[in-house]
Amino acid sequence: MANPNDFAMQPLEVADATKQLDELADRFDKLMQTEAPNLTVTASGRDEVSQQVASTLNEVHAAFTRSSDQGVNEVREVAATLRKHTDGVVAIDQDFAV
Repeated sequence: MANPNDFAMQPLEVADATKQLDELADRFDKLMQTEAPNLTVTASGRDEVSQQVASTLNEVHAAFTRSSDQGVNEVREVAATLRKHTDGVVAIDQDFAV
């Protein structure tokens, strides 16, 4: 078993992972923008039920969009945090290089 006091990091692997996280967030953003017209409901009639159903579905779509935007933002923040910490570790390693 590895000693828990030994810390090893592969900065290039972390950089690749952060790039993949950013790409995932970008793909999800693009997907939501592309599909927005398909997720917007128009009432099938002028009656109260059709209007209410369309309104409710559009409210759900709006809530889902807000939640997914927050999720995408969280993924981007995770990637940025990983980059920042990796840069810090690399800088510390360079300071100790002989």
